[in-house]
Amino acid sequence: MHPTPAVPQRDAWLLTHTAGLLRPGETLLGALSVRLDPLVPDTIPKRYCRPKPAAEEKARFTGWKRIFLPVGAVMWVCSVPAGLLEAGARQTWRGLRRIFRGPVWAGGWDSAAGWFVVATRTGTSDVANYYNEQLALAFTDQRLLLLSNPAEPDRRAAELFGEVPRGQFTRRREPPPPRHKGRADIAFTDGSWLALASDDRREGALLAGLLAPEQPVQPVR
Repeated sequence: MHPTPAVPQRDAWLLTHTAGLLRPGETLLGALSVRLDPLVPDTIPKRYCRPKPAAEEKARFTGWKRIFLPVGAVMWVCSVPAGLLEAGARQTWRGLRRIFRGPVWAGGWDSAAGWFVVATRTGTSDVANYYNEQLALAFTDQRLLLLSNPAEPDRRAAELFGEVPRGQFTRRREPPPPRHKGRADIAFTDGSWLALASDDRREGALLAGLLAPEQPVQPVR
């Protein structure tokens, strides 16, 4: 008998969205919405940015939209100083938080953890930027699926960002600080690791359990 997937009630949509992605004989063990830790790098190096032709075409001004180009240029110039100030303040705040939060990933951009960050930050194919931090994880007996987290899952299917074969990831041996409720760290066979956070702090134990499937997990209701 196959086990009942451990899925929070609010993420029940994942049962439907993952059904079509499963291979013959593959079993879903659990799934939930997560996000990258707030201090995971929010900008990926340009050389790791995969092209997004559909998003670039969508964002391009064509036809009658060209009449707005001068207005857009003026707005962009005016927004530059404000953007620089905002970016500086954000980096200062992140630096202060890092002192108390400690490390949240290791391995660099060419590691498995780096791939995970790039896949997440890249986001869906129709969005031009690379700042996504939300995703859904589906754990099966064969692999880990990284999926988009659509705002309206009843209208839009989750997009597959990538996958990690079973056996190439687990829960990090060193647990996160107790004060970081809802956090669980995923470790990879190349020695890299990454901090994840569940959307609901009460689901930290569920996320940690799914990363270490030898321990039974129960869905959060």
